[in-house]
Amino acid sequence: MNTALSQWRQTFRSHAAFAAWHAANAAVLDDQWRPTIALQAALRDRKASAAVPGYCWICQGPSQFLYDLEYSNGHDVNWRERLVCARCGLNNRLRLTVQVIDAEGLRGRGYLTEHVTPLARLLLDRFPGLVTSEYLGPDHAPGQVSRQGIRHEDLRRLSLADASADFVVSCDVLEHIADYDTALRELARVLVPGGLAVITVPFLAHSPDNLVRARLEGGRVVHLLEPEYHGDPVGGQGVLCYHHFGWQLLDDLRHAGFADAWLDLYWSADYANLGGPQVFVMARR
Repeated sequence: MNTALSQWRQTFRSHAAFAAWHAANAAVLDDQWRPTIALQAALRDRKASAAVPGYCWICQGPSQFLYDLEYSNGHDVNWRERLVCARCGLNNRLRLTVQVIDAEGLRGRGYLTEHVTPLARLLLDRFPGLVTSEYLGPDHAPGQVSRQGIRHEDLRRLSLADASADFVVSCDVLEHIADYDTALRELARVLVPGGLAVITVPFLAHSPDNLVRARLEGGRVVHLLEPEYHGDPVGGQGVLCYHHFGWQLLDDLRHAGFADAWLDLYWSADYANLGGPQVFVMARR
């Protein structure tokens, strides 16, 4: 790693602490968004693309990071899902996820809540014995392996044994589970005491409460807001988003059996982690 590179990180355990910090440091966040204004201007139409130089944590070297209007509202770059490294192909969020895993020094037995993704392939090389899975539908039993070699797990009823994982990584999965609190209890159950969960979700940094976009009533989906679908790496049809999370999620994690929960916010121009702070929800068993 090039030690001359810098990265900004802040840790918060409550909405009140974040709000107080934000009020006193608004200029810091303005500075973090400012570089993206000029970059956004380089995109003249929906099909345009551009790149920005930086240092890739995965490749351990300089690279170019592609951005465009994919996965966006058609006008504003989705910085979290773009800034794709031209060498390793990982976007902003995924590159930073690996960096967080490395920074936390995770080791031992792990569980990753995905399998058919570039992140899964990379982490399987780094962690021999890592358990990876996808949700393949209600007709599959927990732990069942498909003919394609994909292990099925439902986060609401995992087949993993109690205290069988030293760490869990879950990237943008919980928002697709209507009764996500059940999944939180399962993640706590399979972790050893002191084990760490690294979680990313759509997060509303200024909201103390979760935003419920849809819910299940008698097995039927009831939409409270315009339906929102995210990419499905298995079926390709899109997966309904039930929640955008607020600071309530930290309390939900504590109620689910975690001893501590907090938010880490990251940003770095050097590592091409642009577009304002990225949020990582961290929880210690």
